[in-house]
Amino acid sequence: MSQEIFDPVLERFLLPAQRAEATAELAARGAAALPVLTALFDGSARNSYGMPYRDLGMPLLCGLVAARRLGTIAQPLEPFICAALRARHHYAAEALGALGSLSEDSIIALANALQDNALLAYESALALSLCGATGHPAVMEAGAVSSIAAKALASISSSV
Repeated sequence: MSQEIFDPVLERFLLPAQRAEATAELAARGAAALPVLTALFDGSARNSYGMPYRDLGMPLLCGLVAARRLGTIAQPLEPFICAALRARHHYAAEALGALGSLSEDSIIALANALQDNALLAYESALALSLCGATGHPAVMEAGAVSSIAAKALASISSSV
């Protein structure tokens, strides 16, 4: 676990009127946002009651959006983002797609997500396409066994 980090931006993720601005502010920090996002995703960033921000819902989602905005800078966060994808957060699929390249683990997680609900399937197909991974055997298999996956992949291939 990383060293405990408190950043006021995490508290602002909980306030609807400040959420979007706080997310943009964190992403604008570039690589300097990585320690804050790591602490958010690994659970070491906690509020004044000792609760991990990642367990409070919206901060995790805002963190995933900030990671997506960071693009390839967020590559060190890939394991955390992949874990969020496995928990069915569609913003995680978007964030993975922004990384530019994916680990085998992330490709397989995205291939599995292709068989989930239509929104997650579409976002996963887009992420795989953006990272050049639609030809991976796990993706091909998902498209062959799941009509949701096949539709999502077809939708992406026709729009790219």
